[in-house]
Amino acid sequence: MGCKIPMRYSIMAMVFFSTYINYCTRTNMSMSLPAMVKYKKKLIPECTKNEQTEPPPTDNSTDSDEGSKTSTQEDTGERYEWTESEQGAILGAYFYGFMAGSLPAGAISEWFGPRWTIMVATGVAGILNSVGVFITPLHWSALLVIRVLIGFTGALVYPALQTLIGRWAPPQEKNKFTACLMGNTLGTALTWIIVGAVTSAWKWPWGFHVVSIECFLFLFVFFFLAWDSPEQCKWITDEELEYIKTSQEGKVSKSKAVAPYCAMMKSIPFWALAILLFGNLWGLYLQINAGPKFMAEYIGFNIKSSGFMASLPHLCRLFSGIFFGYMGDWLKRKKFKRVYILKSFILTSHILPGILMGMMILAKCNKVIAIALLVFSMSINGSAVVTHLANPTDLAPNFAGSIFAAISFIGGTTGFINPAVTSALIDCYGNNTKAWGYVFMIGAIFYCGSGVLFIIFGSADIQKWNEKKEPKPEEGPSGT
Repeated sequence: MGCKIPMRYSIMAMVFFSTYINYCTRTNMSMSLPAMVKYKKKLIPECTKNEQTEPPPTDNSTDSDEGSKTSTQEDTGERYEWTESEQGAILGAYFYGFMAGSLPAGAISEWFGPRWTIMVATGVAGILNSVGVFITPLHWSALLVIRVLIGFTGALVYPALQTLIGRWAPPQEKNKFTACLMGNTLGTALTWIIVGAVTSAWKWPWGFHVVSIECFLFLFVFFFLAWDSPEQCKWITDEELEYIKTSQEGKVSKSKAVAPYCAMMKSIPFWALAILLFGNLWGLYLQINAGPKFMAEYIGFNIKSSGFMASLPHLCRLFSGIFFGYMGDWLKRKKFKRVYILKSFILTSHILPGILMGMMILAKCNKVIAIALLVFSMSINGSAVVTHLANPTDLAPNFAGSIFAAISFIGGTTGFINPAVTSALIDCYGNNTKAWGYVFMIGAIFYCGSGVLFIIFGSADIQKWNEKKEPKPEEGPSGT
């Protein structure tokens, strides 16, 4: 007897939780790092300086001095005297590995299948995440190496999910499938809340271990519910299988072939998409890497509160992403052209978030305004499910994984450039309004600039290089 719930809905759920877990291991470091650092002198957040009633600290006062702890120096376990540049390197390390892993990610998922690609990548990341706790006391660079390796595994997941969506999603439901990629926002939000609470209660090592436990709980469920394609699924009904195959109308081939990288690199729509993702990731990683630091060290929230406050924009992005995904499918059913839907949603995924982020400089130390701007900026960015997250399957559904891997390699550079720029600005100007104003203004420029370029040069048409050239029996796989 067939399952009453369509199997493609189970795949949607697995896409959602795959991105959730991927961002748990990607973002937990930005929440844990403030709890691991020992400041050389007393840190007074910029926005709480006027609230201080005690005399200003001297330059040689340290956390080891009697009674020198501030509200941001909670007892969260052993702390390390890492400089701003070392902290920036640790935060950026994930993305060095992410870049390296992005290069082979598309081919790996398309040749070995998205199911095992995701399982192996998540399992290795979960193990390494806890290993990092035990090698951190050796040297800060040991933790950096662990983060690089975790980043490599993390890079394999999204191209695998694009491959999975390309094989399972009927065109009329593609935006709903893509909206499930918003599990990453829930991963960010809950990770910061959970890690913040666990760190306050049981110290920073357990902030890592709890994420590893989540990884293996996910793998247990994923093993039984995820399948590479409808044809391989044991639980799918004949009716659903026929529905998916008919709706895809032969646009998706199950045969293996090398992606047409030469044609891809010569494609203007591909580069427009790559720049669009770069701009989005700059803004997203700015909030992921610098969000907790901004809340704790500038605004003045403690570790637990800063995790909750920094997670608010991502929670809102989750719900708006689901809303925009359904809206995109509704507009398609109403016969609106895909290209019009795609480019009009750039206004909400990039242009408006950039404007709001740029306005952060006006908030200064007004906590309500600062948090409101961050929340609204990230919330409306949820329409990314209709723009750059869905565009790879617009251009070439047969090679969506390879496309996403290639643009992730380009966009992944923001992951380590961003923390380095933030750290450099804070080192130069201090942890003050001027430094953070520059940080958010740069983010606004990348957001808006990439959106404008895509509106001009982007496309929603299937490219000629989507067609797979079947290899002859005596030949190896060849590209198109």
